[in-house]
Amino acid sequence: MNNKTVCFSGHRPEKLPGKGDDKREETIYIKKILTEKIRLCISDGYTEFISGVARGIDLWAAQTVLRMKAVYPSVILRCVKPVSDQGINFPDNDKLLLDFILSNADDVICTCQSYTRNCYMIRNRYMVDHSDKLIAFVKNYRSGTGQTINYAMKLNKNVDITDLSDINNLMSFEQLTF
Repeated sequence: MNNKTVCFSGHRPEKLPGKGDDKREETIYIKKILTEKIRLCISDGYTEFISGVARGIDLWAAQTVLRMKAVYPSVILRCVKPVSDQGINFPDNDKLLLDFILSNADDVICTCQSYTRNCYMIRNRYMVDHSDKLIAFVKNYRSGTGQTINYAMKLNKNVDITDLSDINNLMSFEQLTF
């Protein structure tokens, strides 16, 4: 692996504070943190980003990376789909975003051709195995995101966790310090 690589993990919008609603303070705050973390990674020399293209954090991260490519052309976005028909059941807005991301990604990989009980775990492990760093947004550690964090830690990867279980305190702290 020549490039310094980052992958992402996080919950679906309905499981996040703010429920993924772009008008809610919590969603705005999460996207702001995500953008800043990606910007910091680029300034630290990370050039490759891997998204699992799930709804929520994954799609938001991929969208942010594509925006950054306009300023930093050396940035690479790789999308790793857990199944070939990823997104077939997404709501229309998320389908449009997924299609846009996949058509603008530098590479698209599919880890399983069809759904299996373990297809998401296989995708998550593939992303961690091919990354130096994991950026995770988590509220519930008993989730796929929690399992991905544990796997990355077991492999001694650099893990950057934003714990969203008390987002109101995080947002209040930021208002006090910035």
